[in-house]
Amino acid sequence: MSLSLSSLFEKMGKFADSNRWLVFVGFIVLILIAFYGASSITMYSGMDTYIEKDSKMYQDLDKYNSMFSSENVVIMVEGANVYDPAVLKATDRFESMMVNVSGVDSVVSSATIIKATNEQVTGRSEIPSSIEEVHSLIDLNPGVYEGLIYDNTHCLVLVGYSSDLSEEQKNDILNATKDAVNFSSFPPGYNLIVTGDVALSADMNVEMSGSMVVLLLLAVLLMVVALGLVFKGVRWRLYPLVVVIIGLIYTFGFMGVAQINMTMVSIAAFPILIGLGIDYAIQFHNRMEEELRRCATRREAVISTFKYTGPAVATALFVTCISFVSLLTSSIPMIQDFGKLLIIGCAACYLAALFFGTISLYFMDKLSERIHRKEEQKGQKTILSRIFPALDRHKNCEIEDADKTAAEPENESNIITNTLNKVINFTLRHKNTIFMVAIVTGALGIYADSTIPAETDFKTYMPALVDFYHMSTVMGGDGSINIMIETSDISSPYILKWIDDFGTYQTANQDYVYGADSLASIVKEYNGGTIPDTREEVRAIYDQLPESTMEQYSYGNSMLLLNLDVGSAINDLPMDGVKTLVAIVQEDLTWYQMPPGTTATITGATVPYTELLESLLSGRVQQTLLGIVLVFVALLIIYRDVYKALGPVLTIGLVIGWSGLVMYAFNIVYTPMTAVMGCMILGAGSEYSILLMERYYEEKGHGLDSTEAMRTAVTNTGIALVVSGTTTIFGFLALTASAFGIISSFGLVTVINMLMTLLASFVVFPPLMLTFDNFKEKGLRQTVGDMKNSLFAMIKPNKKTEMIE
Repeated sequence: MSLSLSSLFEKMGKFADSNRWLVFVGFIVLILIAFYGASSITMYSGMDTYIEKDSKMYQDLDKYNSMFSSENVVIMVEGANVYDPAVLKATDRFESMMVNVSGVDSVVSSATIIKATNEQVTGRSEIPSSIEEVHSLIDLNPGVYEGLIYDNTHCLVLVGYSSDLSEEQKNDILNATKDAVNFSSFPPGYNLIVTGDVALSADMNVEMSGSMVVLLLLAVLLMVVALGLVFKGVRWRLYPLVVVIIGLIYTFGFMGVAQINMTMVSIAAFPILIGLGIDYAIQFHNRMEEELRRCATRREAVISTFKYTGPAVATALFVTCISFVSLLTSSIPMIQDFGKLLIIGCAACYLAALFFGTISLYFMDKLSERIHRKEEQKGQKTILSRIFPALDRHKNCEIEDADKTAAEPENESNIITNTLNKVINFTLRHKNTIFMVAIVTGALGIYADSTIPAETDFKTYMPALVDFYHMSTVMGGDGSINIMIETSDISSPYILKWIDDFGTYQTANQDYVYGADSLASIVKEYNGGTIPDTREEVRAIYDQLPESTMEQYSYGNSMLLLNLDVGSAINDLPMDGVKTLVAIVQEDLTWYQMPPGTTATITGATVPYTELLESLLSGRVQQTLLGIVLVFVALLIIYRDVYKALGPVLTIGLVIGWSGLVMYAFNIVYTPMTAVMGCMILGAGSEYSILLMERYYEEKGHGLDSTEAMRTAVTNTGIALVVSGTTTIFGFLALTASAFGIISSFGLVTVINMLMTLLASFVVFPPLMLTFDNFKEKGLRQTVGDMKNSLFAMIKPNKKTEMIE
């Protein structure tokens, strides 16, 4: 299998070399096409980034929104005295500007009601000229101002619009609102905060755009530092970063063409791709330079790079992408998109490194040779020779030398090699102790992981949007659980009595249900406190109600709405408490017998987040387990050896366990991002164990015994792994600077986990593979016996101690 793969890549190398300009120009053209595709990318933060559109929950919510829900742009006015006629007149000016805006259904404020009341009392539809007159009008019916005036210094203005408007139409209304606020001439000293769902979404999109740019720039800067520190002994050491950026451009382009929206999770994919993709570019760059040092021709260097490095990196890429496939099984759409971007991006970075990176190095080396030759002829050096330094070549290109690594400066190489020598000697000498510590800490991590809560309030994922949180503090809680009741006749007294009874029962028996409102409660109020006995009486009351009231609580002749007021419970309770509350109401609906032909569905803005909680708590475990199984099966197919498949999987499995300890220690909760941590560790960390294992069996094939082969593998491959790990970690480090809490916490955990992955690759994996080889050579029973004897020798007191005692 490996021979045929090498043969395939060798043919690809010959094709690339024979068609160098075609490959080079082709990839440049692809960059231009990718820019065009990237122009179609849209920022999105809607509900369908959390819920799949074809799910029943989304369809119920969509039905609720289209039938009953209207959204508002909320303007909070705060200042010395919101009863001041000057403030009310400014509010009235604002309303007169907004009522004619396309898409606006209503504009409601205290000024609206005060004007209407004044017209009823005095016949003049205007705002009174004194605060005393304003108070006298409010005192006539103070209840209608609830929800609009909160205290002397705070009031609200609500600009209502249909929830089924497009995002573009909603943003147009938001922009018109901001313009109207500026032109309304509120008195000096008054602050107006424009917020609400559409404002929150707009702020979110702006933050996402800004955050993505900052993260990418920071990731690039950190990568420059990392490459400058650890990628030495080669020319153009920063060039792998250029290759990765080209891979990212391809990813952006594909994202636009495939209409994958940019979400708060998606923006984290690109710094991650820089961290992962730089490794591919380094591997090909390193090998190309190595071959050029030894080869007489550039053609041989290209073909050797394709033939020997191409399949090895392709195997690592395959395993990485396989681990990300499990993300596609998530029930959260933005996690699915995150997985797609990682798979697409890794493949794009690999192809860019294999073809564009290798061929461009061919041209750069050729150019440097020409510059060097001309400078020798002229007898003077120019700045071009610094940009394109010449490379000394040796006139041999032995295939058996093909796996030697391009040398770093000898002193730095010796430092890393000596350190790795000490590490491998320690691990092989204390392998049983290492196994015990690793297994115990991994088990503790799994237990700690089970106690970590999930955060599903999406507002906590975002930057500190001060205006939104300030308004929430002033307004307090006004949450509700919404129940849609489908029936054959909304005028049926039996239906209304059932709704009234159920609402009364919930208010009396649920600690967090403070009231219930529906058409039933309004009909009772109009009928002296009881539900009429006949359909005709109910219909007569309906005819008296304002059309807006009927639209608020009914739709057609088949749908009614019951709202259970839960106050601030949505904000005050943890999400699992809200989930429990919704579950209790659902259970009550099941046994509280409804009239025949009637169905009830709990929906509204609260329900999706309770389902998101379930997805985070159960889905993440399933995704991680699926990722482990997929990686194991992939390695089993590639190597056809159970132990070779188990080695990397068990090593990374321990790191996944340790990740639980990290999150517990840093008090980091599960979010849609940290929930994919297991898959990320599998995808980003399995490569190290695989490359180390490849070199280990290669050294054994050269005749070394197991211990010496592992020692040689660690010391010879370790430098490349340290370089790769360092650059990857630096790429992930950029995530910690994000203004989005959901991304910064993910970045912190990922950086620590990648450090632990490197540690496990050098400390846990070597003795583990040696133990597996003992299984194969001596048999399981004898190997376990040897381990027992070793353990007993460790804990058995020596004779001197016994004599003293």
